[in-house]
Amino acid sequence: MKKKIDDVLKESAVKTFEDICYMYLEPELKDSQKNMPLDAMAEVKFKGAFNGKLTIESRGDLYSAVAANMLSHDHPSAQQKKDALGEIANIICGNIVPSIAHRKGLGYKIESPLSFDKDHLPKEETIKPLVEVTLNFNRGRADIKLFVENYNPAQEIKD
Repeated sequence: MKKKIDDVLKESAVKTFEDICYMYLEPELKDSQKNMPLDAMAEVKFKGAFNGKLTIESRGDLYSAVAANMLSHDHPSAQQKKDALGEIANIICGNIVPSIAHRKGLGYKIESPLSFDKDHLPKEETIKPLVEVTLNFNRGRADIKLFVENYNPAQEIKD
């Protein structure tokens, strides 16, 4: 079932970047993108049938490009960049969490997104993400990670 969650995460992320940010995938990871430093991060925690969080790590000029495209403004402020990346994380999380709920009809709560610039990043996770997707754009790269506590694949919806 992990493959299904990988697919749902990638599909949701790609659609969100295309529909909200007007950004489209590049076919391959360029050499220049492989070692890009982390510029910003957003995380959204969720609770319910499963507890966990979704993170987006922004590399390259993606942090600025997301806000500029969402707001149609060439020079977004630092707060606008943080808010835009947080909103993208929130949308993706809202699309992926129902796919890992263990029973239909049980609710879940998605918390408000938190965003961090490169000078205030949280400590690196010590646990491995359940799934991870890397998306390459002409303006940078997004590494999207889904962390789930006490994950049991037998509890997933089998749709």
